Amino acid sequence: MVLIPNLLKNGNLNRNKSGVTNKNLNQMKNKLLILTACLFVYTLTSAQTLTKNQIVEITTQIENLIGSNYVIKEKRPEIVELFNRNVKNGKYFSIINPDSLASALSTDLKEISNDGHLYVKHLKNPANTNEIYNWEKEELDREIRFNYGFREVQILDSNIGYINIVEFMHPKRSMQTAIAAMKLVENTSSLIIDLRGNRGGYPGIMEYLLNHYFEGEPTLLSTTYFSDPKMNPITTYSSDLIYGKLRIGTPLYILIDKKTASAAEYFAYTLQAHKKAIIVGEGSSGATNMNTFFTLPNNFRISISTEMPIIEITKTNWEGIGVLPDFVVTSEDAKRTAIGLINNSK
Repeated sequence: MVLIPNLLKNGNLNRNKSGVTNKNLNQMKNKLLILTACLFVYTLTSAQTLTKNQIVEITTQIENLIGSNYVIKEKRPEIVELFNRNVKNGKYFSIINPDSLASALSTDLKEISNDGHLYVKHLKNPANTNEIYNWEKEELDREIRFNYGFREVQILDSNIGYINIVEFMHPKRSMQTAIAAMKLVENTSSLIIDLRGNRGGYPGIMEYLLNHYFEGEPTLLSTTYFSDPKMNPITTYSSDLIYGKLRIGTPLYILIDKKTASAAEYFAYTLQAHKKAIIVGEGSSGATNMNTFFTLPNNFRISISTEMPIIEITKTNWEGIGVLPDFVVTSEDAKRTAIGLINNSK
């Protein structure tokens, strides 16, 4: 219990018998308020701890879900066995803080599986009926705040087009922005698409941009396989759906770094494999597979890869390897390097 001195009751006096002024009183009040707030936060944080039984519930469900849902069936037993060794060795039982446990589980699962989409999260608020609405609202707000993923579109010197895409956002709401961006640069002699820091997103906009570099009959780009045996593989083809000019034969440079992932990697990897783009920057994150979230006990959830695209021209993908740049430079130097390569090629 925090005891408030009686002198605080005399806050409207100029000076009390001990010679304490109003200024001193206000300073003491502020310090006591801060102390009270810290005690409250400490109490709240301390209350959010896990018991050994709760951790067992979480780890047991993780094993069950991976064993039933991981997209590469041949890897399921190995992932479960290696993870179970950690559990049996008691590695997680002393980690009673929920966020710390989620971090430890995620680190181990990613290392065991070599899959960036296999991780655990602790939800700050218990699941409720408003959760979906809140996620949708957050996504809508983010789309507007980041201009539907297209943060920067420029015509640089030497007639070089430049598009910075921070995320591939929902195609239903982002398509008009994508069309406008490509229209703006359609008369440029070369194009730089900057995907540094782009963690992926929805495939629709990514596929629309890809279409500008394919002509004629649709080209089979990839086949996606599912962990659910009831779902048949889905093929992805190029399409003539574009609003503007094709960019066949126009030099394309794609900038990537270690944070480039998922759909952004698909875009870079596919165009590189078809020899339609030059990749500049750092090796990407190597997150190929597409994930599904599953509920875990005690307000946790796990992301598990449930879909796996195989690129037709290479018969493989970039999972755990990443997209390998044609010109390896630091993320900071990627744009300048690409501009230099374009100018030197003329």
